[in-house]
Amino acid sequence: MKFVVSVTMNASDLRQAIRLWNTCGDSRNPFAYVLVSPLFAQPATLRIVRELKEQQGTQVYFDSGGYYVQQGRLEYQELYERLLSFYIKNQWADGYVLPDWVPTSRDSPEEVRDKVLATVTVAKIFYDELPDLLKERVLAVVHAHTIEQIILCVETYRQFAAKSIGFGSFGTSGSTNGVNIVTRQSVEILQALVNIATQNGLHVHVFGVSIPPILYLFQQLGVSSFDSMAWMKAAGYGNIFLPLMRGYLATYQVVGRSHISCEQFEALKILTGHRCHFCEDFSTLTSNRMYRAMHNLASMLDTIDLLEGGNFSHEQIIQIIAQGSPSYLRYYSSPMYLRYSGGS
Repeated sequence: MKFVVSVTMNASDLRQAIRLWNTCGDSRNPFAYVLVSPLFAQPATLRIVRELKEQQGTQVYFDSGGYYVQQGRLEYQELYERLLSFYIKNQWADGYVLPDWVPTSRDSPEEVRDKVLATVTVAKIFYDELPDLLKERVLAVVHAHTIEQIILCVETYRQFAAKSIGFGSFGTSGSTNGVNIVTRQSVEILQALVNIATQNGLHVHVFGVSIPPILYLFQQLGVSSFDSMAWMKAAGYGNIFLPLMRGYLATYQVVGRSHISCEQFEALKILTGHRCHFCEDFSTLTSNRMYRAMHNLASMLDTIDLLEGGNFSHEQIIQIIAQGSPSYLRYYSSPMYLRYSGGS
């Protein structure tokens, strides 16, 4: 799977992240593919993103900003006009996500249906208004809670989608429905989408992945790429990842959550085989937000390397998930997973 790093963030943080990575001694390039929401990114952030493209050959994808409609920061109709204007004026990106209206877990079936219909209809209208040069680079977004809605999206998008379509219909939580959560329904829908998309010659990209342990399931389901901002967001909340493991609180005590100790952390590093410059000193990791962010980014890359490298067996991967994220085991032990992965 291709990891696309989401960078809709403070420009100084992005600049510091790039500098820290370039001096850490890791030859991998986490910024080879980046996703940014141009309507909600600082002009300085966009300048940095363009520098990455021009100087390092980074592939840049513009996100629609549907997440911010989901949070209530602007209306869907406003998103259309502002996004179209920006895309027409900025034709240097490698991918352009079409406007989408994200259903939330609080929506009724009727509200979900209306948002799906609006997304599909508006995506085609928006596509028709784009310059021909950009039409070759669009990424349409599938929002669906039923198989019928998946079929509607794919049947529409295959008429003009280039090679890929996106999936964004996870469950949502939080006061603004701003946190994506994996549910059994969303996994079922994603698998159906991958199957139908594959039959139509399309790859599937997953938006807004929030935690490493779900990536093994996505790989098994046939997902081609994903994006994530979790490496930075988790660090801001004091959390640290490890390959294929959830975030562990490393900075301060929170009621109902355990604080990982240095000894526990070192044991999990041995289990996962993780090592990076940013977690060599545990006290620095717990006190420095940007070191946590860069460690989390390295852990995301390690997760992909672990899955793609073939050095860990299925049993070893499940052992890591069981140790670090046992709540996710239900996705790997159910008949649903066995059916999708070809297990018995």
